[in-house]
Parts: sequence; C-alpha cells; structure tokens
Amino acid sequence: MDYLKIPVTKRQLSLLKRIAKCDDRRLEDLINLVFSTGLSIYFCERSICISKNDNEYTEEEIKQKAINDKLLKDNTKFHYLTAEEQKDLGYKYVDSSFDNYNRDDDFIEKLSDEIKNNALNEIKEDYKETEENIIKENTLKENTEYCLVNGTNEKSIVNGNTWNDSEVKKDEK
Repeated sequence: MDYLKIPVTKRQLSLLKRIAKCDDRRLEDLINLVFSTGLSIYFCERSICISKNDNEYTEEEIKQKAINDKLLKDNTKFHYLTAEEQKDLGYKYVDSSFDNYNRDDDFIEKLSDEIKNNALNEIKEDYKETEENIIKENTLKENTEYCLVNGTNEKSIVNGNTWNDSEVKKDEK
C-alpha cells in the first residue's frame, strides 16, 4: 500500500489528533475517512474524465478491444455501417476512460468507497485482534472465586480489572 502526505502546521496536526481522539479513532483512520468523503463531495457536481492505463482494462475489455480492432482492420467501410450492423458483426464499445458523469458507473464514488474501506478494514482487523485478546484474557474459569468489590487500590471487577486480575488466590483469603 502506498501513502499520501499532506503538509500541515503543528497546530493543525494537534487539532486533527484531538478531533480523532474525540471521535474515538486513530488519526490515520480519520484522515482516510475524511479524504474519501471529501473526494466524493468535491467531485459531486464537478465532472472529470481521465484516460485508462493499459493495466486498468478488464480481461473482457481487452478481448473486446481485440475483436473491435480486427473488425476495423478487416472492414475498411466499417464506419459506414449502422450501429446495429456493427453490433451484429460483434462490435461493442469499450470505454477508454474513467469519468463521473452521465453514468451509473461513477469511478470517483468507487475510489472514495475503496479508500474508506481501506480504513474500515484496518479498523475491523484491529478490533478483531483486540477482541480475541480480550476474550482470551477476560474469560471466567470454572470453580474460581473472583473479587467483585474491594478497596480503591485493590484489584476487583468494579475497579475495572479483568476476571484474571480479580481472581482471588488461595493465599489472599
């Protein structure tokens, strides 16, 4: 995975860190989510069209381009045919660009969702790892005594300790 850098002042960075903390997120996750949302909003009513790189064509598009090229090469009057006649010969238009207008296939929205999912997938992985560790660490054992309530400085469930930490040892009774 590659990373983007943006210049910010110390004050701006401090504010962003505090916003992330207040939103219960890591700074990197907040930046990903804000960037993906901003990308979508910025191009919501602003049209953009970029050419596809060769590696961005699907296998189906590559095959169709080869068919189209052969049809054009073999038939010098291909462009004089009607759209229906061209279609009957096997011609299908292959888009050579990405755009965000006049179509249901808005690449900006897809890109925005992909960037958002980068952050969300990382959050899910971290959550899963944390959950697994908490479950391992915080599981009740059969036939074991636990301290539910105790003094302020003592380990107990009420004081926020885990079941393992709150286990009453035989020599502590």
